[in-house]
Amino acid sequence: MLAVGVGLMAAPTLLLLDEPTTGLDPRSKREVQAFIARMRVVHDTTTLLCTHDMAEAETLADRVGILDRGRLLALEPPDALRRRYGAATLEDAFLVATGRSLDDEEGEVP
Repeated sequence: MLAVGVGLMAAPTLLLLDEPTTGLDPRSKREVQAFIARMRVVHDTTTLLCTHDMAEAETLADRVGILDRGRLLALEPPDALRRRYGAATLEDAFLVATGRSLDDEEGEVP
């Protein structure tokens, strides 16, 4: 955690974050999300955020990419993704984009 703090003191122009809020309680999660948003505004930071949390992606991202089996299926603003896939939520858009249900994935080896 100290290394993260030291790295952020330099006002980075690029943040690469992998599941930054996984395992956090709701208050801490919101604080981290607010920090990420603040870095963007204050330092014009570009953030590449990998997350499985579609609500978090919608909160923080200008564009959301849908990856499936190593392929980038879409990269658009959240509202454009919902429209493209006729989905009410980004989770629904992901499910439509990947074209598979949980039943389809049973027994698959990653």
